[in-house]
Amino acid sequence: MREELKKPLLDAVRILGIALVVYLILRFLLPLVVPFLVALFLAKLLHPMIEKLHKKTRIKEGLLSSLILIILLAALGWVLWFVGKNLVIQLQGLFANFPMYQEKAGVFWNDCCTRVESWTGIQAEELNGRVMDTVPRIWENMKGTLLPALMSGSFSWVKGIFVLVGVCIVVMISTLLMMKEYGRMKEALERGRLGQALLRILRRVYRAGGGYFKAQLVIMLAVSGICVAGLFCAGNSYALLAGVGIGLCDAMPFLGTGTIFIPWALIELLQGEYMLAAIYAVIYTIASLARELMEPKLVGDKLGMPPLAVIISVYVGLQIYGLWGILLGPLSYILIREIWREGFEKDETDDFLNGNI
Repeated sequence: MREELKKPLLDAVRILGIALVVYLILRFLLPLVVPFLVALFLAKLLHPMIEKLHKKTRIKEGLLSSLILIILLAALGWVLWFVGKNLVIQLQGLFANFPMYQEKAGVFWNDCCTRVESWTGIQAEELNGRVMDTVPRIWENMKGTLLPALMSGSFSWVKGIFVLVGVCIVVMISTLLMMKEYGRMKEALERGRLGQALLRILRRVYRAGGGYFKAQLVIMLAVSGICVAGLFCAGNSYALLAGVGIGLCDAMPFLGTGTIFIPWALIELLQGEYMLAAIYAVIYTIASLARELMEPKLVGDKLGMPPLAVIISVYVGLQIYGLWGILLGPLSYILIREIWREGFEKDETDDFLNGNI
């Protein structure tokens, strides 16, 4: 019996040790090397293209790398500028029309109070008076806490922008250097056994983790596109702003598009806007179906693990890493699995990690 328990216990200790190492790496080392990992990813992505262009054009690889990287950054910058510009315009319009929306909200609230009076017998004036007494106090408390926090955090925002610009410069320079030395770096790693094992782990993690992150991005863009298109067809003046915001909410665990669309449709229904309520319900249904159909296929297959395991890893990641656990939870799982595969022979524990038991 002791011999039968010895191996499972040893395997459990090994897995816990690997999990601890992965946690320490992702928690403390990863933030320090993120710019260089991004540069390595870009170098790996662009290197085959650079080699092909170099063979056809005979232009120096360094010059080609610089030109392609500048073109990609310019295209990305244009997309971000176009989207950001329209978001700012819609935000300005929202703030400019805020008094009108406030007045509409007041009319809607009075109508709700009248309905409550007809249903419960509570006087509408009494209910409205209590709310009108409470709302100003809430607003004053918010101004007393939120505005000073925003003012005190303004320096942090400026500092953050400068840090972001610095990180982008580091990424750009590192990408150029890594593309230049990519072949030598790969050859140096392939010479030793440790380097070969590291390359095998990184390749498998890249295939699985890259697929997961790409899948999440595809799903978020698809949901945002559905929301923007639906709101635009509904005649919403803030279709881009609202659609992007709802898409971001959908990417967050335990939120989803229903957090926005269900209350929105109910409000329109109470106001007698039955067509808008129906449109918002249809948009919510289509966006939810798109996620339900895409997520198991894109995420589960890319990771090589059941969708339930994906959900568990995301939940555990959120508990350990905070909001970044959405990405770091599945990445931790992949690293633990691949390090185990590389370091130890395939056995029942490996089957357990793959969800086969």
